[in-house]
Amino acid sequence: FMLESILMVTMLVTNLSVTEQAYDDYFAYETVVEGNVNENLASAWDAEAMINHPYIIMQPESGEDVYLRFIEDKEKTNYKPVGTHGWNSTEILVEDPDKLAEELDNSPFRIIGMPYDLYPTPNAPRAMQVLGPSDEMIYLTRIIPDGSGYNLGSAKSYVDRVFIMVVGGPSMEDLQEYYRETFDMPVTEASDWTIGVISRLNDLPEDTLYPLAIAEFDKDFLIELDEYPETIVPREIADGHLPPSTSVVSFFVDSLDAIDVIWREKPTTIEAFPYNGRKVGVTVGVAGEWIELVEK
Repeated sequence: FMLESILMVTMLVTNLSVTEQAYDDYFAYETVVEGNVNENLASAWDAEAMINHPYIIMQPESGEDVYLRFIEDKEKTNYKPVGTHGWNSTEILVEDPDKLAEELDNSPFRIIGMPYDLYPTPNAPRAMQVLGPSDEMIYLTRIIPDGSGYNLGSAKSYVDRVFIMVVGGPSMEDLQEYYRETFDMPVTEASDWTIGVISRLNDLPEDTLYPLAIAEFDKDFLIELDEYPETIVPREIADGHLPPSTSVVSFFVDSLDAIDVIWREKPTTIEAFPYNGRKVGVTVGVAGEWIELVEK
């Protein structure tokens, strides 16, 4: 397992203060840092146009060290929810999705999938899907530890930390091979699922099947790999910017030297929180997903 854990998920949002208010009011996330993207960070991404864009970093009420970083950027290109390749959904542990669904009625979060059990077994994970204020896709999921089949833990606060990231691309085989070969992750066989929310948002038949596989971590996290039909296209990136919406996922690794990838820029030390002087390198996966690797 070269990828040890998720440190942070970065999302580009069109209005920082609206986003901060929404995640604070409804998810009890707290802003721990605010600032502007500096040259050091922008050059690690090789995204010079991001310099001086304001950002905040928010932490769940549980105090878990898994963060959401929101960067203000008006540039949306061709992004639409689960309508392009790359990182598409951020899945967050919650205690009670049904109660949360009631609270999110008439909120800045638009419910696009009401709470439902993911499979017909006792203690199954129960999830709902919402779009945040900038159309970022969030899954809010209750996990009962012995019901998930993976060592994922469960929510320690009403709304807790990110625990699964969903990446979608045109080829399941390419995704499986990439995470298996590049990061030495165990990757499951693919199985076919109907995913109503993707079909509805893309005007596809409800019975459309999506091959789905899992790249496993040692504990607490997963990456879900989704294969999308041809109608879903690559996400365009404005020149010098990060990808719009769910943009970059930061993972802890033991050693950057042990990882054989094409870096956007030579890995460099970043002082800013939450890197705290660690070495950071950014690469792009097979579905166009930006992967930020942080040396422990």
